[in-house]
Amino acid sequence: MIHVLTETKTDDGINQLIATCKSDSRVTGAALRQAHYHLGQELAATYKADFHDPVAVCFMRGGLPFSMGVVDTLDCTTLFLDDKACPDFFKENQAELRGKQVLLIDSVVNSGNGMLKAIESLKDISSQVIVMTNVLCHKATDKFKAMETYAVRISKNSFKGSDVKVQNGDKGPDTGDRLFRTGINA
Repeated sequence: MIHVLTETKTDDGINQLIATCKSDSRVTGAALRQAHYHLGQELAATYKADFHDPVAVCFMRGGLPFSMGVVDTLDCTTLFLDDKACPDFFKENQAELRGKQVLLIDSVVNSGNGMLKAIESLKDISSQVIVMTNVLCHKATDKFKAMETYAVRISKNSFKGSDVKVQNGDKGPDTGDRLFRTGINA
């Protein structure tokens, strides 16, 4: 089941945070990280009763600020996944994950393929896998309907993070570059 914060709770504060996070906002750096962090807090606080002694797996690097908002609200064990640097991450962290409710947290889920790969890696380890994201692309919703998924919002847009400053067609500024002012946004 997909739980969407904007279908449960909306107010001017949440709407402003969402506007700040959108690719066309041109907001970068600390202000963008704070918006992601606060949306992570809002999502976790709204659905807090659904989480039971979880272990959070934060997708690096774009997922870090949003993830920290979630984990600070839930005060849970936290692991950081950089799948390029550690392709055997789930195997190497079995002791922390075995039998636990695992929260897979990223800022944006576009195709969902990376998240599904992580879920597959956890199938014999975790008691329950939950996906948490700031933005879930509408095109990926069918892939997540059968599992517990929590999103701040569902977007009809799907941008491939690129070395561009503004949205153009299906390319938008890379979330990680915007968050950390790296690449073209430095």
